[in-house]
Amino acid sequence: MAGEYVHSQMELVSGIRLNDDGTFEYALTVGSLDERAKGRWKQAGDHVELTSDPRPIAPTIVAGPIADAPGEPFALRVVAPNGADVPGVDFRIDFDSGEPLEDYTNGTAWQLSADETRAPRFVTFAMPSYRLRSERLPLDARAGSVATFNLIPNDFGVADLTGVVAEISAEGLTLHRPEGTMLFRRLSGARD
Repeated sequence: MAGEYVHSQMELVSGIRLNDDGTFEYALTVGSLDERAKGRWKQAGDHVELTSDPRPIAPTIVAGPIADAPGEPFALRVVAPNGADVPGVDFRIDFDSGEPLEDYTNGTAWQLSADETRAPRFVTFAMPSYRLRSERLPLDARAGSVATFNLIPNDFGVADLTGVVAEISAEGLTLHRPEGTMLFRRLSGARD
């Protein structure tokens, strides 16, 4: 079962190496998503079971400071540890009444529409591809203020493959993840 396996299609490339010593290495690149994993594998019948080692800690977002922005509508930002705004973070704002608002950050401060008359009470952030899901955070959304939320990267980009099963066949390896199933073909020839 040890060997190198690859999967590629338009804009996606991925590989997994099952080493003779019972360790594995995995990587995937698709669009702007890059992820990697490493750990241990063990044979269980006609398939292998993966365990990430060390088990990665998912990234999260926590409340940061609130800044004044006189004359501006309420805004929120998600910032990286270097202070740069993070694009592509989904968020949901729950109001004091009515349906929630769902949107995403675009790399600048997101502003609440001046037409919005409901009072925002909570915000939740998510980046499912990176296992990021924040807690429901209280939101003090006053006009003339910018609420900053800090991205805590932890093991950003490291996939947790603990409990993932891969079937081995003559064609290659079929990896069954919660996000979907991928068929990898086995590389022939010598390994590093």
